[in-house]
Amino acid sequence: MTAPLLEIRDVARDYTLPRASLLSRPQVLRVLHGINLTLPAGQSLGIVGESGCGKSTLARCVMGLEAPQQGRVMLDGQDIYALGRRGLRGLRSRFQAIFQDPYGSLDPRQTVRRIVLEPLAALQPETPAADRESRLIEVLEAVGLSPAAADKYPHEFSGGQRQRIAIARALITRPALIVADEPVSALDVSVQAQVLNLMMDLQERFNLSYLFISHDLGVMRVITDRVAVMHLGVVVEEGPTNEVFDNPQHPYTRKLVDAVPKPFAGRRMRRPAPSPAPSAV
Repeated sequence: MTAPLLEIRDVARDYTLPRASLLSRPQVLRVLHGINLTLPAGQSLGIVGESGCGKSTLARCVMGLEAPQQGRVMLDGQDIYALGRRGLRGLRSRFQAIFQDPYGSLDPRQTVRRIVLEPLAALQPETPAADRESRLIEVLEAVGLSPAAADKYPHEFSGGQRQRIAIARALITRPALIVADEPVSALDVSVQAQVLNLMMDLQERFNLSYLFISHDLGVMRVITDRVAVMHLGVVVEEGPTNEVFDNPQHPYTRKLVDAVPKPFAGRRMRRPAPSPAPSAV
């Protein structure tokens, strides 16, 4: 049996709180409690739950940004926190991120060319200049932007186009895993559908796996194969997306499903219509 691309094994994460007084001991808050999840290559796993449940903390642990106090994060069978700084740097090309704010995540002082190529320059500096340029054109066209966009700045694009730039930036190293933290929540509803459709097309084209963080069950129905429901730092329910949302077993999952408008609560949403020309976004 092929090993999963990503394995999260008994991961716990603590934060130290400020001292209540000069002589008091600092208190420790446990944000993640023994999380266990797996993600096969080419599939999408959603993490859903209300704000403060630990979704983004888990994403940072998976990205190698915050080491857990307990447990392991395995990518391609390797414990990313046992590799050391140099070993982790060598593995970073295998995973990239897309963030919530498509404007705040892009440096407004840099051209699209420099923004998109930055991960390649940092993680694969040996890449020849000609290959960098061909990769740049490839990822821009893959997300629906023309090569001419490379010489423009983020403020010259709409919100949906800026998120396409962020997706191109995530693709440039040819990763296997993309961690998407609320990537469409800042976009208009019509643009959300276009970006989700694009992400599904890219998943098929590049055999990507997504760890998709969101509080939106409608988005999860569109993009994920499986979903894990988090509450107060614990995974309370996990399984195929349709099964979890159509027949929730945990009271908290039922609460989430009941809060969704009824037309979307009990059935899988249709795949969004094909994206229009990028200028419409």
